[in-house]
Amino acid sequence: MGGFGSGFQGTRKCTVEDGLTLSMKALLDKGAFVPGKGTAGTWSWLYPGQEPHASIKYTADLRDPEQAWCELRYAVRDVPVTCFVRLTTTTPRYGGLRWWFVCPRPRTDGGPGRRVAKLHLPPGARHFGSRESYGLAYRSSQENGKDRPLMARLAADLGTDPTTIRAALRGRG
Repeated sequence: MGGFGSGFQGTRKCTVEDGLTLSMKALLDKGAFVPGKGTAGTWSWLYPGQEPHASIKYTADLRDPEQAWCELRYAVRDVPVTCFVRLTTTTPRYGGLRWWFVCPRPRTDGGPGRRVAKLHLPPGARHFGSRESYGLAYRSSQENGKDRPLMARLAADLGTDPTTIRAALRGRG
């Protein structure tokens, strides 16, 4: 483990940041989805200069938590796509309801759809799905030779360097 040829080899998995992400929290916070009501509208992703670079139309029905759903309508390479997504809830310890998407992509193990807080549309895909269903990574997990902020902060707190921390975490310290 950790010998010649191990680690990052210059190829990388598709990341969450490469595509579009639809967050249940953002949809609720911005009033696109309203618990107890049906809503419809357009959701846009903005470039840093606040110009839209992608958008979808949605219809959502959150009136009955047991039968909640949303429908997403968008185009991929000028081909119209409609994606139906079931919604579900859990009850946190402090009360109320926490809303989730149920991943519309089939699981490889044949089990029921995963409850997820975010759905992703990676480049080349036609339908939104969970990070797990697409095998997406986070960009930060593919960094190599760079000191990640947490590792650098930990090293500074311990009065050592990030290389020593990494070696200790791998069991060679």
